[in-house]
Amino acid sequence: MLRYWQFRIRIYHESLKQWLDSLRQISTGLVALFPLALPALILIPLLALGVLADSTSNNPLYLNTLWGYLLLLYSWMALQRDGIQARQYQLYIDSLPISAAKRHWCELGIILYGANIFVLGPLLLVVVMFFHQLGHAGAASISALLKPLLPITALLFLSGYYSLSAVQGVRPWLSLLLLPLIASSWANELVKGQWLIIWFAAIVVERQLPGLRVTLGSWPSGFYRLLLQADMDNPRNEGLRWVALLLLLILATICIQGVEPQVQPYIANLLSFVSAILIASSLFDVQAVRRQYQLYLASLPDTLLIQRFYGVAYVMFKTLPAVLLISYLQLFTSEQWCLWSLFYTSSLLGIHLRPKWFLFFPLGCALLVFFKNQIA
Repeated sequence: MLRYWQFRIRIYHESLKQWLDSLRQISTGLVALFPLALPALILIPLLALGVLADSTSNNPLYLNTLWGYLLLLYSWMALQRDGIQARQYQLYIDSLPISAAKRHWCELGIILYGANIFVLGPLLLVVVMFFHQLGHAGAASISALLKPLLPITALLFLSGYYSLSAVQGVRPWLSLLLLPLIASSWANELVKGQWLIIWFAAIVVERQLPGLRVTLGSWPSGFYRLLLQADMDNPRNEGLRWVALLLLLILATICIQGVEPQVQPYIANLLSFVSAILIASSLFDVQAVRRQYQLYLASLPDTLLIQRFYGVAYVMFKTLPAVLLISYLQLFTSEQWCLWSLFYTSSLLGIHLRPKWFLFFPLGCALLVFFKNQIA
């Protein structure tokens, strides 16, 4: 007979396996590559820990790395939420003669198990660095002993908090979105300790604010209403797309800050290519809604061509926040914006004409631009 914690672990493994299998069945090109990127995602926190544990790293590098680390952690834990909480078996679990304390401790253990390197990495570094500093500090003051431990200790607490928040369904829009955006532009105005205090204060503030609920009134109607309602009912697709974009922008910012000026345009060109495809992939969701409600849409007075135009217009409207974000971070010159527009338009065209092979459209444009520059 399985013990309770073994039962919960098995549910967690099965849920994770089903999620990965569902990704492999998606034939939308870019999304289908995600399982292949999982080994690379494991290396990101290991590389980030070296920067986050170094108290001498410059502020922009530290804050951008911290943002990317916590954003990746929160997203990873949010994707595992159903498996960690065993939602499909909730009625059966409630009927078991298990105390509430044991349930909570078991769920906490599964959260730690799911977060693994994101939480255990900082914990191990805190212990190692503490004993290292203790051996070298000798009779030095407590402040001299603890100062080098401040960044990695803060990371440990933040990692634990965002792991719990993701599983509990808390949306940290202030501390994990607005504050890091501000910090990326004003990083050198304050020292690390002051930024960390502000970060913890933002967490306290957002916990006190009421949750935002958006409901649709009588407007819009028709096809647009279906698209909006679909995004509101299933926000995971758009959420994953935004998380991927934010991580991409953070990595690009770190790379651009760390390379020579003559190399920076190449990184920006690559960013324009990948970000354009990623944002344009929102059209897949629009096409899925069209297929789901094709009988209803056929009853509307709008022709199929008009409905396709509405779908593209809706995707372009959702693209505006991403464009504003990239503009705010000042990662593109006019040349990169022209390339981004070319890749974005060709991706939309490819999704319309050949959804399974849409990547060939922006790739073809990229090759044409490359050969044109070589000839010039």
